[in-house]
Amino acid sequence: MNYILPFVVGFVFGIIPFSYILGKIKGIDLKNVGSGNIGATNLGRHAGLPFFIIGFILDGLKGLIPVLLIRNFGYLTALAGAGAILGHIFNPLFRFRGGKGVSTMIGVAIGIVPKSFLISLAVWLVVYLSTFIVALASIGFAAALPILSFAMKEATLTDRIFMMIMAAFIVYAHRSNIRRILKKEEPKLVLWRKK
Repeated sequence: MNYILPFVVGFVFGIIPFSYILGKIKGIDLKNVGSGNIGATNLGRHAGLPFFIIGFILDGLKGLIPVLLIRNFGYLTALAGAGAILGHIFNPLFRFRGGKGVSTMIGVAIGIVPKSFLISLAVWLVVYLSTFIVALASIGFAAALPILSFAMKEATLTDRIFMMIMAAFIVYAHRSNIRRILKKEEPKLVLWRKK
């Protein structure tokens, strides 16, 4: 139970489709536009910057809140984080097709490895502002986070190993983006451009 409960708590938070709900409020079914992804990036692409920001924050809270809750009860925060990220990526409410997990992983990282997160965020910003390719920036963020957490020896070894495994899931979730990036077919997204 000490291992199952934190994962389940995280998973329940992870499957809440905030960005999809926001899309519906805007009159957009994210499953039927763009990449078909129910995450904040696809929302921002079709609903604009304000919706992207709200969706991004809410999807991030799906990772942060369960980590903080579980920490207060003395359970393994890594398992709560894993549940949240995997629930977001493999959402059973959408036939196990969810978002790419980046915003949720950011929430988890803030709760577990905040120092590594800040530097990884800088990596995201540099890559994004250099390319305007959100997927490439997200992959850079996911790759940098576990490397930095190990280099800085932040959090427990279990948490650092968890970050490495979750980063692999994030990269895996971007496999179609990676193929398009290699073919130079991945669309750019200027988030502040008016719709």
